[in-house]
Amino acid sequence: MADRLSGPNIEEEYLWSCTLTGAAGEYTWNPEDPADNSEDPEDEEFDPSCKPNHRLLVKTILLDETAKKDEVTVVQIETTGYKDQKVITPFAKMKSGVDLQRYLDILVPDAAKFKIISGTGPVTLVGSHCVDFYDYRL
Repeated sequence: MADRLSGPNIEEEYLWSCTLTGAAGEYTWNPEDPADNSEDPEDEEFDPSCKPNHRLLVKTILLDETAKKDEVTVVQIETTGYKDQKVITPFAKMKSGVDLQRYLDILVPDAAKFKIISGTGPVTLVGSHCVDFYDYRL
């Protein structure tokens, strides 16, 4: 039944996390498929009609208990938005001793950079790396 509802699409989901530490802590999420780098017509893995789509769903942010007392840590994201406009915005502000964990639910459909812009953390982001194969033929 599920295959009839989702059509010819297949989706895979993987646990994802990263930890940002220090005042300049940053992480770049930019998944690449090995097949993207292959244009060899004899490569069995290369199928441009079945190019996977990667999305990152960031669900939770945790502020480590080792964060400096009363320090506020601010985390921002830099990515590409609608009509290829650059988006740079803070999305989490946490104070040690007050905020230990926050629910986020941020969907990132393109490459992104996460960065501590204030405070030193450390903070851990947790979510799902989703890979969709549209029009996948078995």
